Amino acid sequence: MTAKKKIVRSVGVLAAAVGLVALSNPAYAAGDVYKGTGWRILSGRGIESLSPDPYVIHLVKPSASATKLTAAQTKKAEAQLRAQLKKTAAQLTSVTGTKFTLADGYHKEQNACNTAERHVITVGMKYRPFTPGNKPGYSQAHPCSASANQSAWGGWIWVDSEYWIPGDWAASPALVSNMMSHEIGHSIGLDHANVDGSDANKTADPYECVSNSSKDRPLMCSPNGGYGRAGGSDARVKKYAGQYTKWDIAGLKALKANFSR
Repeated sequence: MTAKKKIVRSVGVLAAAVGLVALSNPAYAAGDVYKGTGWRILSGRGIESLSPDPYVIHLVKPSASATKLTAAQTKKAEAQLRAQLKKTAAQLTSVTGTKFTLADGYHKEQNACNTAERHVITVGMKYRPFTPGNKPGYSQAHPCSASANQSAWGGWIWVDSEYWIPGDWAASPALVSNMMSHEIGHSIGLDHANVDGSDANKTADPYECVSNSSKDRPLMCSPNGGYGRAGGSDARVKKYAGQYTKWDIAGLKALKANFSR
């Protein structure tokens, strides 16, 4: 495995659970749409739609013992996460019409859907938080759904603190941005966008997603998607880091439209 592949693994819990397999879904509301070119809704986990009521994103206060980060690394990590979460919230608000905001300060840790607060998404850091297995380089989203109407309830995300520790899993700012929007996407109802490609092996393999001539892939592509390198330059990657692509946006709009059906 190359170093490049090592640092881009920022997938969520859904990679192991449902992201790359076909799902058998229960009956849903007539007219609802759950997949399209380059996007898929997390209906297999009980999320069918996005509520028009506001959602708030909070950071969980990091613990040095849990993250293995120095004070300087923690400060850098928090600054990067807050900066991207503000941008992610702004794009989600613009695309869906549902208001998303990043709160100041910290929020208590959430760890179970039956106690998670409505429309609250918490983001915390831990060293190798992916379970089972504590896989290096993996972050993990835990989305919750509202049982009454199957809308996105909120949930929690654990980000691997290794991204800020020198070594094989240290990630560039662009990859951190992509990871953060990817996991927020899971939290509000987007699944991985992988599909069986030209190899026709009946498996949606890693990185196997729709793309264009600029090498853009859905941000929800697993294990890492987003805007690609046009003409061999990193300029496009940096410019659009953390932004949902046209495919992701179509999925986000479908989530919102499903709520009113």
